Amino acid sequence: MSPRTLRRLGVLGLTVLVFVAVLGLGVVPFRDWLDQRETLSDLRGQVADIERQNRAYEIRVDALNTDEEIERRARSEYNLVRFDEEAYAVLPPPGDPIQTPVIWPFRG
Repeated sequence: MSPRTLRRLGVLGLTVLVFVAVLGLGVVPFRDWLDQRETLSDLRGQVADIERQNRAYEIRVDALNTDEEIERRARSEYNLVRFDEEAYAVLPPPGDPIQTPVIWPFRG
């Protein structure tokens, strides 16, 4: 091979090597960076939802720490009364009487 051909092959090889290096060092990290941006966006949305839920829980906890809320829940959920009150249980009205047949074991 002539020196000119060897030089051309060397330049071609160097060009291919530079192209592969740019591809490996530039495109792959860029794609990873785009994927990380998308993941970061999703995670920020999840964090916002969790923070919103935490604020709602904090409001509930603050409400549960008041005497009025404790009393309201004790009365509604546990049927508790104060020591100077009387509790009455109101039963539902009785249903319709059961009609029994007028034949032998049921005849009155």
